[in-house]
Amino acid sequence: MENIYYFFRNNATKSNFTTFGTWHLLLLFIALIGVLLLFKYKLVNKNLELFIGYILVFQQVILFAWYLISNYNLIKEGLPLYHCRIAIISVGIGLITNKKSLMKIGSYLGIFGSTSALLFPSMDPFIFPHITQFSFFIGHLFLLWGSIYILFIKKIGMTSTDFKSVLIFINTYHILMFILNKIIGSNYAYMSASPIGIGNGLPHLLYALVVITIFNIVLSIEYIIINANDSSEKSISILELVS
Repeated sequence: MENIYYFFRNNATKSNFTTFGTWHLLLLFIALIGVLLLFKYKLVNKNLELFIGYILVFQQVILFAWYLISNYNLIKEGLPLYHCRIAIISVGIGLITNKKSLMKIGSYLGIFGSTSALLFPSMDPFIFPHITQFSFFIGHLFLLWGSIYILFIKKIGMTSTDFKSVLIFINTYHILMFILNKIIGSNYAYMSASPIGIGNGLPHLLYALVVITIFNIVLSIEYIIINANDSSEKSISILELVS
């Protein structure tokens, strides 16, 4: 019982997680293995979709329940308003319900968000083991795999109209988070400060504009790559039919 209480404790101290330490490198290796397996088998499987989807949704429910029950910075940190939490919920529900609009928004945010988070983890101030650490890596690992599955295996494409909708959504979201952070002193969407310290010396408004610009550029690159990949595969298929 004491071990369970310790795992879900709310008395913050200091995280002992070492970036690019042994455990971090092992987790990155697991992430890579999962990605390679997805590309190797290229298997569209409803059971796999449901498995990934339920893991993602369950992870968010447990995390939010912990914030709610423990009352640990619920308003400033516990709301599902970070990029990856939005992506996790979108990908999870999208895979379970086969809702393409959710899968598109979630996967485009998820590729960049999960990769960044796994490479440069921003951990809550708790010594291992703790619910937030398990939740962080389970959520981001499955978000990465789910996003890659949607975009490259299930091939949920994105038209120019879809892409415009995503850009409108992400830019509106960033503006709203900038305002919300000012009101409640939070850092949702990292619109107040960078989790890795880069750019924190800039004036606040300029820093926020840089964040918005970076996301627009990254999502545009993703759009170009995904559509270029789809075009090349279509060309190969046409050549095979002709030959």
